[in-house]
Amino acid sequence: MNIRRNCILLVWFVAIVIFSVTTISNAEESPAHVAQEDLYEKAMVLKEDGKGDEAINMFNKFMDTNKDELKRTDAMLEQCMIMKGMKTPTWKTKAREAQQKVKILYRTNYMNPEYWLVYAKFAAIVNEERDVYGAFKKAFYYKPDYPEGYIVKGDLYSYLAKNTDPSESTASTAIGYEEAHVSKENSVRYQKGKEAKESYEIALRNSTLDNDKKASIHYKIGELEMNILLNKEEAIKNWKKTVELSRDSMYGKKSAELLSKNL
Repeated sequence: MNIRRNCILLVWFVAIVIFSVTTISNAEESPAHVAQEDLYEKAMVLKEDGKGDEAINMFNKFMDTNKDELKRTDAMLEQCMIMKGMKTPTWKTKAREAQQKVKILYRTNYMNPEYWLVYAKFAAIVNEERDVYGAFKKAFYYKPDYPEGYIVKGDLYSYLAKNTDPSESTASTAIGYEEAHVSKENSVRYQKGKEAKESYEIALRNSTLDNDKKASIHYKIGELEMNILLNKEEAIKNWKKTVELSRDSMYGKKSAELLSKNL
């Protein structure tokens, strides 16, 4: 009887020890995870604020503290995008390194929507737009209600639009067209900008986004309207919304500055 009681007590003791260790471990991991996400967000803000070198360094700090290979590859691609924009020759070397990681990650992440966002970023960097389209199709197949996916889609199509020659027309390669007149209907740049705006608007309809995130999206739509879609009135409308939602954020301050120049 005593042996049975001692065995029961031993089992309970082991269970309590395991629970305590797990609880402590989780408590330790949670702040670390928050710190990593904070580093990533800071890097993205620096990138969007035009501080390329600082953003690259911040992404390095993020990768140094994160063991998730998918997230590390995502950060590497963000660096690659910055380097390409800065015309740093080594961006191609980093792109090849990221490509290998994307290929390896496919085996274990095929049904992970986050993987397809990473794939889309790589495809955008190397100008494989058909693969960008296919990657987002996969991402939304595995996770239809995916506001973060639509934000990334908006960002990438904005990136593609900004890097498209304004004179490029969908009619320019058609038979009988040597110099096609570029209009909204056949402008490749305009159509990519329109795709970006529609993606941002889908993300805004999601009730889980906080005001800071909504403000950042309205700021980006404002930029699209002013520089790609050429609609100053809509740009001003979105920048006003940004200030209303998050006046003291980077996006709120930049929107206020743009409003002062365009009103």
